[in-house]
Amino acid sequence: MQKQSLISNFREDWAYKDFSFRKITEIRYRHLFLLLFWPFYLFSFFWSEQMAWDGGFTIVKCAFDEKIPFCEYMIIPYVIWFPFWVLMVLYTCGFDVPVFIKLMKYLMLTLTISLFIYIIWPTGHDMWPKVFPRDNFFTWLTKLIYAADHPTNVCPSEHVSTAFGVVFAARESKRLSGRKWMIFFWGEAIMVAVSVAFIKQHSVIDVFAAIPIILIGYFWAFHRRR
Repeated sequence: MQKQSLISNFREDWAYKDFSFRKITEIRYRHLFLLLFWPFYLFSFFWSEQMAWDGGFTIVKCAFDEKIPFCEYMIIPYVIWFPFWVLMVLYTCGFDVPVFIKLMKYLMLTLTISLFIYIIWPTGHDMWPKVFPRDNFFTWLTKLIYAADHPTNVCPSEHVSTAFGVVFAARESKRLSGRKWMIFFWGEAIMVAVSVAFIKQHSVIDVFAAIPIILIGYFWAFHRRR
């Protein structure tokens, strides 16, 4: 009975019961145009990353980075980051449109700020370990991430800013704002912020540089103004 009730609740919340493409300009479906941001963002990000890789970049790191040991096990929360924010975008788009709009406002602003910084100030790092201390599944997964991602466009960390946007969206969500869910969302966001330093994808500087961008995005999209 509980399973049937849960399914019926999701059916009730589904935002596209009578959707058709000819209705996309109606107010209730106009939020779907926000998804057009993603092709623009992905093209701009990879273009700026390649430009930094080809044209040179400023190395960003600090003495504290040297004290943080490489830990391949931290690749797990790092990898979880990918479905973490994508699924939140898809879930809110389908079942919680007001939160979707807030989340997209947050992501569009924070990611655009980061892109602007990457373009005018290309940054990168040289912290990848030349020899891994162990050979296991986690180091293999880390090598895959390294192969797919240039060590450029690092400051500020978009992993960190995006992860906390998911937390803010969960707090606003009707079904995801419960205590257990929030423990998970806060825990994953914090672990993402920690993991980027332990797998040597970001400097601690990149993590702290994301904080003002997180605050700007929060007050723009989620803060309830009196």
